[in-house]
Amino acid sequence: MRKMSLAAAFVAALALTPAYAAEDLCTEAHMKQMDEMVAKMTDATKKKETMMHLDMSKAEMKKGDKAACMKHMEEAHKAMGM
Repeated sequence: MRKMSLAAAFVAALALTPAYAAEDLCTEAHMKQMDEMVAKMTDATKKKETMMHLDMSKAEMKKGDKAACMKHMEEAHKAMGM
């Protein structure tokens, strides 16, 4: 019984985690994709905020700080409305 409730809790936690959280978004390929998406944005305010977070994410990626890179990438996604 205890194993079942532990397994159920684990499955519930996975279900509540954003899909992108499990994915590595701090890659050159994703940065290129983000640059392309930002270039198409028409709302200047959102675009500026997104670029700020994307630039910080890129800087952290170059330093090798994956946690900080992901934090800023999540903020960039939020600024884009994702």
